[in-house]
Amino acid sequence: MGLRVQANSFAAFYPLARASRMASTAVVRRALDSLGGRVVLFRSGNAVFVTFGLFAGMGALLSLTGMGGLLVAQGISAHAFVLLALLGSTAVVVSSWVAGQLLDYELLLRSPRQALWRPVFVSWGGLVGILLTFAVCAPFSGLGFLVILDAAARTVPLGHALGRLGCLSYGCCWGRPTRFPVAITYRNPEAKAARVAGFQHVALHPAALYEAVLDVAIVVVVNAVSWLGVGHGVPAALTCVLYGLGRFAIEFLREHHERFASRPIAILPALSLNHLLSFALFAAGLMALPLLSFREVARFVPWSAALAAFPTVLPITVPGAIVVFIGFSLHRGRVGQW
Repeated sequence: MGLRVQANSFAAFYPLARASRMASTAVVRRALDSLGGRVVLFRSGNAVFVTFGLFAGMGALLSLTGMGGLLVAQGISAHAFVLLALLGSTAVVVSSWVAGQLLDYELLLRSPRQALWRPVFVSWGGLVGILLTFAVCAPFSGLGFLVILDAAARTVPLGHALGRLGCLSYGCCWGRPTRFPVAITYRNPEAKAARVAGFQHVALHPAALYEAVLDVAIVVVVNAVSWLGVGHGVPAALTCVLYGLGRFAIEFLREHHERFASRPIAILPALSLNHLLSFALFAAGLMALPLLSFREVARFVPWSAALAAFPTVLPITVPGAIVVFIGFSLHRGRVGQW
Protein backbone atom coordinates (compact mmCIF):
# COMPACT_ATOMS: atom_id res chain seq x y z
CA MET A 1 0.00 0.00 0.00
CA GLY A 2 2.80 2.40 0.95
CA LEU A 3 4.64 1.80 -2.35
CA ARG A 4 1.41 2.32 -4.28
CA VAL A 5 0.76 5.64 -2.53
CA GLN A 6 4.31 6.76 -3.29
CA ALA A 7 3.95 5.73 -6.93
CA ASN A 8 0.65 7.59 -7.24
CA SER A 9 2.18 10.67 -5.59
CA PHE A 10 5.11 10.62 -8.01
CA ALA A 11 2.77 10.12 -10.97
CA ALA A 12 0.80 13.18 -9.87
CA PHE A 13 3.91 15.26 -9.13
CA TYR A 14 5.83 14.54 -12.35
CA PRO A 15 3.44 16.34 -14.76
CA LEU A 16 3.38 19.36 -12.43
CA ALA A 17 7.18 19.44 -12.23
CA ARG A 18 7.47 19.05 -16.00
CA ALA A 19 4.94 21.83 -16.62
CA SER A 20 6.73 24.08 -14.14
CA ARG A 21 10.08 23.44 -15.83
CA MET A 22 8.63 24.14 -19.27
CA ALA A 23 7.04 27.36 -18.04
CA SER A 24 10.32 28.49 -16.46
CA THR A 25 12.21 27.67 -19.64
CA ALA A 26 9.69 29.63 -21.71
CA VAL A 27 10.10 32.67 -19.43
CA VAL A 28 13.90 32.56 -19.73
CA ARG A 29 13.70 32.17 -23.49
CA ARG A 30 11.31 35.11 -23.84
CA ALA A 31 13.60 37.22 -21.67
CA LEU A 32 16.60 36.29 -23.82
CA ASP A 33 14.75 37.01 -27.05
CA SER A 34 13.57 40.34 -25.66
CA LEU A 35 17.13 41.27 -24.68
CA GLY A 36 18.38 40.23 -28.10
CA GLY A 37 15.90 42.58 -29.73
CA ARG A 38 17.24 45.65 -27.90
CA VAL A 39 20.39 46.27 -29.90
CA VAL A 40 20.07 50.05 -29.88
CA LEU A 41 19.70 51.92 -26.60
CA PHE A 42 18.94 55.27 -28.20
CA ARG A 43 19.84 57.45 -31.18
CA SER A 44 20.83 61.10 -31.13
CA GLY A 45 21.28 62.64 -34.54
CA ASN A 46 23.98 60.64 -36.31
CA ALA A 47 25.12 58.99 -33.07
CA VAL A 48 23.88 55.51 -32.23
CA PHE A 49 24.31 54.20 -28.69
CA VAL A 50 24.00 50.42 -28.38
CA THR A 51 22.68 48.68 -25.28
CA PHE A 52 25.89 46.73 -24.88
CA GLY A 53 27.60 49.91 -23.69
CA LEU A 54 25.02 50.34 -20.94
CA PHE A 55 25.68 46.87 -19.56
CA ALA A 56 29.45 47.35 -19.90
CA GLY A 57 29.25 50.70 -18.10
CA MET A 58 27.18 49.24 -15.27
CA GLY A 59 29.61 46.35 -15.06
CA ALA A 60 32.53 48.77 -14.81
CA LEU A 61 30.76 50.75 -12.09
CA LEU A 62 30.08 47.57 -10.11
CA SER A 63 33.61 46.21 -10.56
CA LEU A 64 35.38 49.47 -9.78
CA THR A 65 33.21 50.25 -6.77
CA GLY A 66 33.68 46.80 -5.24
CA MET A 67 37.37 46.72 -6.02
CA GLY A 68 37.83 50.26 -4.76
CA GLY A 69 36.04 49.48 -1.51
CA LEU A 70 38.40 46.56 -0.86
CA LEU A 71 41.49 48.62 -1.72
CA VAL A 72 40.46 51.72 0.24
CA ALA A 73 39.84 49.48 3.25
CA GLN A 74 43.47 48.38 2.88
CA GLY A 75 44.82 51.90 2.70
CA ILE A 76 44.99 53.02 -0.92
CA SER A 77 44.47 56.77 -1.30
CA ALA A 78 41.51 58.19 -3.21
CA HIS A 79 43.87 59.93 -5.66
CA ALA A 80 45.73 56.71 -6.42
CA PHE A 81 42.47 54.83 -6.99
CA VAL A 82 41.10 57.55 -9.29
CA LEU A 83 44.20 57.12 -11.43
CA LEU A 84 43.84 53.36 -11.38
CA ALA A 85 40.13 53.48 -12.28
CA LEU A 86 40.47 55.98 -15.13
CA LEU A 87 43.54 54.39 -16.68
CA GLY A 88 42.06 50.91 -16.28
CA SER A 89 38.76 51.85 -17.88
CA THR A 90 40.48 53.53 -20.80
CA ALA A 91 42.89 50.62 -21.22
CA VAL A 92 40.04 48.11 -21.35
CA VAL A 93 38.31 49.96 -24.18
CA VAL A 94 41.43 50.75 -26.20
CA SER A 95 43.17 47.40 -25.82
CA SER A 96 39.93 45.51 -26.61
CA TRP A 97 39.65 47.50 -29.84
CA VAL A 98 43.32 46.98 -30.73
CA ALA A 99 42.96 43.24 -30.17
CA GLY A 100 39.91 43.22 -32.43
CA GLN A 101 41.90 44.90 -35.18
CA LEU A 102 44.85 42.54 -34.81
CA LEU A 103 42.67 39.44 -34.98
CA ASP A 104 41.18 40.73 -38.23
CA TYR A 105 44.56 41.75 -39.61
CA GLU A 106 43.73 40.68 -43.18
CA LEU A 107 41.00 43.33 -43.43
CA LEU A 108 43.30 45.82 -41.70
CA LEU A 109 45.99 45.26 -44.34
CA ARG A 110 43.56 45.14 -47.25
CA SER A 111 41.38 48.10 -46.30
CA PRO A 112 42.76 50.06 -43.33
CA ARG A 113 40.07 52.74 -43.41
CA GLN A 114 37.25 50.22 -43.38
CA ALA A 115 38.88 48.23 -40.57
CA LEU A 116 39.77 51.17 -38.34
CA TRP A 117 36.31 52.72 -38.52
CA ARG A 118 34.64 49.73 -36.92
CA PRO A 119 33.69 49.41 -33.23
CA VAL A 120 35.03 45.88 -32.92
CA PHE A 121 36.22 44.63 -29.53
CA VAL A 122 37.84 41.47 -28.13
CA SER A 123 37.68 40.80 -24.39
CA TRP A 124 41.14 39.19 -24.27
CA GLY A 125 42.65 42.53 -25.21
CA GLY A 126 40.80 44.16 -22.34
CA LEU A 127 42.28 41.60 -19.95
CA VAL A 128 45.79 42.43 -21.14
CA GLY A 129 45.10 46.15 -20.87
CA ILE A 130 43.81 46.00 -17.31
CA LEU A 131 46.73 43.83 -16.18
CA LEU A 132 49.21 46.31 -17.65
CA THR A 133 47.38 49.13 -15.88
CA PHE A 134 47.59 47.33 -12.54
CA ALA A 135 51.31 46.74 -13.06
CA VAL A 136 51.93 50.41 -13.88
CA CYS A 137 49.81 51.77 -11.02
CA ALA A 138 50.90 49.27 -8.34
CA PRO A 139 54.08 51.18 -7.32
CA PHE A 140 51.99 54.30 -6.66
CA SER A 141 49.25 52.49 -4.72
CA GLY A 142 51.29 51.56 -1.68
CA LEU A 143 49.69 48.11 -1.70
CA GLY A 144 51.47 46.05 -4.33
CA PHE A 145 50.51 44.30 -7.56
CA LEU A 146 49.20 41.09 -6.00
CA VAL A 147 46.94 42.95 -3.54
CA ILE A 148 45.34 44.82 -6.45
CA LEU A 149 44.95 41.60 -8.43
CA ASP A 150 43.26 39.85 -5.52
CA ALA A 151 40.81 42.71 -5.03
CA ALA A 152 39.99 42.55 -8.74
CA ALA A 153 39.54 38.76 -8.56
CA ARG A 154 36.90 39.17 -5.83
CA THR A 155 34.87 41.76 -7.74
CA VAL A 156 35.62 42.12 -11.47
CA PRO A 157 33.94 38.85 -12.57
CA LEU A 158 30.59 40.31 -11.44
CA GLY A 159 31.08 43.31 -13.68
CA HIS A 160 32.18 41.00 -16.48
CA ALA A 161 28.96 39.03 -16.03
CA LEU A 162 26.96 42.20 -16.65
CA GLY A 163 29.06 42.87 -19.73
CA ARG A 164 28.24 39.41 -21.04
CA LEU A 165 24.53 40.19 -20.72
CA GLY A 166 25.35 43.16 -22.92
CA CYS A 167 26.82 40.73 -25.45
CA LEU A 168 23.41 39.05 -25.62
CA SER A 169 21.77 42.39 -26.40
CA TYR A 170 24.29 43.24 -29.14
CA GLY A 171 24.34 39.76 -30.65
CA CYS A 172 28.09 39.21 -30.41
CA CYS A 173 29.82 36.12 -29.01
CA TRP A 174 26.92 34.13 -30.40
CA GLY A 175 26.53 30.42 -29.83
CA ARG A 176 25.93 27.57 -32.20
CA PRO A 177 22.46 26.72 -33.54
CA THR A 178 20.67 24.52 -31.03
CA ARG A 179 17.43 22.75 -30.17
CA PHE A 180 18.15 23.14 -26.49
CA PRO A 181 15.11 24.57 -24.65
CA VAL A 182 17.08 27.57 -23.38
CA ALA A 183 18.15 29.47 -26.47
CA ILE A 184 18.21 32.98 -27.90
CA THR A 185 16.75 33.92 -31.28
CA TYR A 186 17.78 37.17 -32.96
CA ARG A 187 15.01 38.71 -35.02
CA ASN A 188 16.45 42.23 -35.09
CA PRO A 189 18.57 42.55 -38.28
CA GLU A 190 20.91 44.96 -36.45
CA ALA A 191 22.05 42.21 -34.05
CA LYS A 192 25.58 41.17 -34.94
CA ALA A 193 24.70 37.47 -35.12
CA ALA A 194 22.13 38.34 -37.79
CA ARG A 195 24.04 41.18 -39.47
CA VAL A 196 27.42 39.46 -39.74
CA ALA A 197 26.78 35.73 -39.48
CA GLY A 198 23.29 35.49 -41.00
CA PHE A 199 21.74 33.85 -37.93
CA GLN A 200 18.50 35.82 -38.00
CA HIS A 201 15.50 33.77 -36.78
CA VAL A 202 17.83 30.92 -35.74
CA ALA A 203 17.79 29.53 -32.19
CA LEU A 204 21.32 29.78 -30.78
CA HIS A 205 23.07 28.73 -27.60
CA PRO A 206 23.17 31.80 -25.28
CA ALA A 207 26.93 31.32 -24.80
CA ALA A 208 27.35 34.72 -23.17
CA LEU A 209 24.74 33.76 -20.56
CA TYR A 210 26.70 30.62 -19.72
CA GLU A 211 29.77 32.78 -19.22
CA ALA A 212 27.86 35.17 -16.97
CA VAL A 213 26.82 32.23 -14.78
CA LEU A 214 30.45 31.10 -14.72
CA ASP A 215 31.53 34.58 -13.58
CA VAL A 216 29.05 34.58 -10.69
CA ALA A 217 30.23 31.14 -9.58
CA ILE A 218 33.85 32.33 -9.67
CA VAL A 219 33.04 35.29 -7.41
CA VAL A 220 31.42 32.99 -4.85
CA VAL A 221 34.34 30.52 -4.85
CA VAL A 222 37.10 33.13 -4.81
CA ASN A 223 35.53 35.13 -1.98
CA ALA A 224 35.05 31.94 0.04
CA VAL A 225 38.68 30.95 -0.48
CA SER A 226 39.84 34.45 0.46
CA TRP A 227 37.81 34.25 3.67
CA LEU A 228 39.51 30.95 4.58
CA GLY A 229 42.91 32.64 4.42
CA VAL A 230 45.38 32.19 1.55
CA GLY A 231 48.61 33.72 0.32
CA HIS A 232 48.77 36.94 -1.69
CA GLY A 233 47.92 36.24 -5.32
CA VAL A 234 46.07 32.96 -4.75
CA PRO A 235 42.59 34.45 -5.39
CA ALA A 236 43.84 35.93 -8.68
CA ALA A 237 45.49 32.67 -9.76
CA LEU A 238 42.37 30.69 -8.81
CA THR A 239 40.27 33.06 -10.92
CA CYS A 240 42.53 32.37 -13.90
CA VAL A 241 42.17 28.62 -13.39
CA LEU A 242 38.38 28.65 -13.05
CA TYR A 243 37.70 31.16 -15.81
CA GLY A 244 40.17 29.57 -18.22
CA LEU A 245 38.71 26.10 -17.68
CA GLY A 246 35.09 27.28 -17.85
CA ARG A 247 35.66 29.46 -20.90
CA PHE A 248 37.45 26.58 -22.65
CA ALA A 249 34.33 24.41 -22.21
CA ILE A 250 31.92 27.18 -23.26
CA GLU A 251 33.84 27.79 -26.48
CA PHE A 252 32.63 24.43 -27.79
CA LEU A 253 29.11 25.89 -27.75
CA ARG A 254 30.09 29.06 -29.59
CA GLU A 255 29.97 29.44 -33.33
CA HIS A 256 33.36 30.23 -34.88
CA HIS A 257 33.54 31.34 -38.49
CA GLU A 258 36.89 29.63 -38.85
CA ARG A 259 38.47 27.12 -36.52
CA PHE A 260 42.01 27.96 -35.51
CA ALA A 261 43.31 24.50 -36.37
CA SER A 262 41.98 21.28 -37.78
CA ARG A 263 41.90 18.19 -35.63
CA PRO A 264 45.50 17.06 -34.93
CA ILE A 265 44.10 13.67 -33.94
CA ALA A 266 40.85 12.31 -35.33
CA ILE A 267 39.25 11.82 -31.90
CA LEU A 268 40.04 15.40 -30.79
CA PRO A 269 37.74 18.34 -31.56
CA ALA A 270 38.86 21.29 -33.64
CA LEU A 271 40.05 24.21 -31.51
CA SER A 272 39.62 27.94 -31.94
CA LEU A 273 41.97 30.73 -30.93
CA ASN A 274 39.70 31.33 -27.92
CA HIS A 275 40.24 27.73 -26.87
CA LEU A 276 44.00 28.21 -26.89
CA LEU A 277 43.84 31.51 -25.03
CA SER A 278 41.51 29.99 -22.43
CA PHE A 279 43.84 27.06 -21.93
CA ALA A 280 46.84 29.39 -21.65
CA LEU A 281 45.07 31.36 -18.91
CA PHE A 282 44.15 28.14 -17.11
CA ALA A 283 47.72 26.83 -17.34
CA ALA A 284 49.22 30.11 -16.11
CA GLY A 285 46.93 30.15 -13.08
CA LEU A 286 47.56 26.48 -12.35
CA MET A 287 51.34 26.95 -12.42
CA ALA A 288 51.12 30.06 -10.23
CA LEU A 289 48.93 28.51 -7.53
CA PRO A 290 51.54 26.32 -5.81
CA LEU A 291 54.10 29.13 -5.88
CA LEU A 292 51.73 31.71 -4.41
CA SER A 293 50.35 29.32 -1.79
CA PHE A 294 53.61 29.55 0.13
CA ARG A 295 53.47 33.33 0.41
CA GLU A 296 52.43 35.10 3.60
CA VAL A 297 48.70 34.73 4.26
CA ALA A 298 46.90 37.86 3.11
CA ARG A 299 44.73 39.85 5.49
CA PHE A 300 41.12 39.16 4.61
CA VAL A 301 39.09 42.32 4.07
CA PRO A 302 35.42 41.63 4.85
CA TRP A 303 32.75 43.09 2.62
CA SER A 304 31.47 45.12 5.57
CA ALA A 305 34.70 47.14 5.47
CA ALA A 306 34.44 47.53 1.71
CA LEU A 307 30.81 48.67 1.98
CA ALA A 308 31.82 51.26 4.55
CA ALA A 309 34.18 52.74 1.94
CA PHE A 310 31.54 52.86 -0.83
CA PRO A 311 30.44 56.50 -0.17
CA THR A 312 34.03 57.54 -0.82
CA VAL A 313 34.65 55.19 -3.73
CA LEU A 314 31.43 55.42 -5.73
CA PRO A 315 31.76 59.07 -6.90
CA ILE A 316 35.32 58.54 -8.12
CA THR A 317 34.43 55.42 -10.10
CA VAL A 318 31.72 57.15 -12.15
CA PRO A 319 34.15 58.79 -14.63
CA GLY A 320 35.71 55.42 -15.42
CA ALA A 321 32.27 53.85 -15.91
CA ILE A 322 31.33 56.70 -18.27
CA VAL A 323 34.48 56.06 -20.33
CA VAL A 324 33.49 52.40 -20.66
CA PHE A 325 29.88 53.28 -21.52
CA ILE A 326 30.83 55.69 -24.29
CA GLY A 327 33.65 53.53 -25.62
CA PHE A 328 31.52 50.42 -25.94
CA SER A 329 28.21 52.01 -26.93
CA LEU A 330 28.93 54.76 -29.45
CA HIS A 331 28.40 53.99 -33.13
CA ARG A 332 27.95 56.48 -35.97
CA GLY A 333 25.24 56.45 -38.60
CA ARG A 334 24.37 52.80 -38.19
CA VAL A 335 25.21 49.89 -35.94
CA GLY A 336 28.62 48.44 -36.72
CA GLN A 337 30.48 51.53 -37.87
CA TRP A 338 32.00 54.77 -36.62
